[in-house]
Amino acid sequence: MRQTRKKVVLVVIPIAFLIALSILAARSGPPSAEASPVENEKDKPKAAAKEKADKEEKDKTALAEFMHAKLDASTEILEGLLLEDEKKIIKGAEKMREMSQAEKWRISNDMMYRHHSEDFRRNVDKLITSAKGNSIDRAALNWFDVTLSCIDCHRWVRRVLIAEADDPIQP
Repeated sequence: MRQTRKKVVLVVIPIAFLIALSILAARSGPPSAEASPVENEKDKPKAAAKEKADKEEKDKTALAEFMHAKLDASTEILEGLLLEDEKKIIKGAEKMREMSQAEKWRISNDMMYRHHSEDFRRNVDKLITSAKGNSIDRAALNWFDVTLSCIDCHRWVRRVLIAEADDPIQP
């Protein structure tokens, strides 16, 4: 239940924020031609900050969509395991492997994050090999390893990267 709330919050908050920004932009209308150059100069830092915030929100939304696509691929793997359908397992695992190579995947260049990503790819490769060898039991064990590597990485990101981002002492 708690995980579902977190997922909903991760999706709902950025969407609500974007809707609120759209409403505010529509109400404010075009910039006034009567504004003095001095006032416009004062607004530049605010505009830059708003642009930065908008970009961060778009990035968060894109990452959330990317992670949901990863969940869709994992659902396909699980379905393949339950139905003993090697093709579904391979298709989902190859999609996850491909996603792990994408730029969106690399949220950090930290050594530990790279280690978690390499561990994930190694486990996905073992899963693909097991599925291609028609070994559903071995594939199920490999799927467990893939899942654990996801959990370990997400735990690390929450504890380290998010803590660093929230640290007011960091420059």
